[in-house]
Amino acid sequence: MRTPTKLLSSAAIVTASALLLASCSSGGSSSSSATTAASGGANGCTPAALNAATSPVQVNFWESAVRANATVLTQLTNQFNASQSKVHVNLIAQTSYADTWQKLQAGLTNNQLPDLAMLTDTDTQGAIDTQAFQPVQSCWNGFKYSAGDMLPRALSFWNVKGTQWAQPWAVSGLVLYYNKQAFAKAGIANPPTTLAELSTDASKLKAAGQGGMGLKIDPWQFQTWLATANQPFVNNDNGRSSRATAVTFNNSTGLGIFNELSTMVKSGSTQTNSWTGSDVYNNLLGVGSGKFSMTIDTSAALGTIESLLPNYPNVTLGVAPFPTAVSNATGGVFPAGAGLWISKKSSSATQAAAWEFTNYLTNTESLTTWAAGTGYIPIRTSAATSSTMTKLYADNPGYKVAYTQLLSGPASPATAGPVLGPYDDVNTAVTNAEDALLINGDAPKTALANGANASNQIITSYNQRVGG
Repeated sequence: MRTPTKLLSSAAIVTASALLLASCSSGGSSSSSATTAASGGANGCTPAALNAATSPVQVNFWESAVRANATVLTQLTNQFNASQSKVHVNLIAQTSYADTWQKLQAGLTNNQLPDLAMLTDTDTQGAIDTQAFQPVQSCWNGFKYSAGDMLPRALSFWNVKGTQWAQPWAVSGLVLYYNKQAFAKAGIANPPTTLAELSTDASKLKAAGQGGMGLKIDPWQFQTWLATANQPFVNNDNGRSSRATAVTFNNSTGLGIFNELSTMVKSGSTQTNSWTGSDVYNNLLGVGSGKFSMTIDTSAALGTIESLLPNYPNVTLGVAPFPTAVSNATGGVFPAGAGLWISKKSSSATQAAAWEFTNYLTNTESLTTWAAGTGYIPIRTSAATSSTMTKLYADNPGYKVAYTQLLSGPASPATAGPVLGPYDDVNTAVTNAEDALLINGDAPKTALANGANASNQIITSYNQRVGG
């Protein structure tokens, strides 16, 4: 599940990197380069490091789970702590991904850092640039771990230039939520599968007095529409073969998306709300109240939505795949959500302990519990095909949608998702472009070009300051 984050300033990254390179924790490997750690050299994340500990190793885990998700995480953590005596995990709840990232900024200078952190996907390049984290691949090497049946597309987001930096865990995707009762009253048999159909159905629903579309102005949606057309968001293979230096969305595909969204809002069939601030959930609440009949949001909200449905008797929830930007789409959605990052500043024993918990959270049984209780995607085939998930999918097919769509489409830079340093600042530039389009009424071509130009200036400035 994505929530807005505020990226580290470039100056803070440079300063923190210098400090981290100049000091290393006792027994740790913070002075090793990312390349050395990834290849298995100078690696302290090993069973031997954990076995050498004479008392339970404490792992401070900064997590950002909310509501139903936090309940399931607490359950899993308690089970892990009770299952063995070598490691004890302390859950340290943050109010949001933004809070986690801001506290991390402060920790880079005062050395108050977590041993394990739950960071959202948009923080990936920024986290790498801090030089504060050990690539999880070094723990894979040290523990002779194989990802096994973990979904390749889930692994792909946190794999940058051939190194697995974080362990995928709370993986989500955008889905369409709709009210089956409203669709039936409007005479719509099936949910829309393309952006054009989304626009048409919004008009039909509005005309039938059922409420049209609630559209959250969220740059994640724009990026996903591009991915469904197999179009990357930034250059250099979406920032994966080398650091991204410019956006690539100012093209015919991007313009087509902006044109359709503009038509929807101008027709009156679609109303917008921000992806930040007090109205962030207005699109979902609007479906409950009958103001809207459909909206797009994260699959990670499904568990919480299900728990609230008894309050809305006029809603029969349907969940459908994210509508593609074009018909006969050649791409697919990309994985989003949160990965698990292991601190480079922690001792070798603590790194190994953090890995043991990471491994526990991402084993088949834990992922099954996590997915069934939250709506996050079961990122192992064995979890998705377990008896628990099979029954859940039969009883409530909506839980399977995000998993199925992550299996669809090619494995490509576009469907791996974008990686760039100033991701959040670029998201703000894209949001400003969408605001100009949908609220101020700017021409699609103008709004798109301005968003691209602003994004490129942000990326260039960031790269110059971090030496990219």
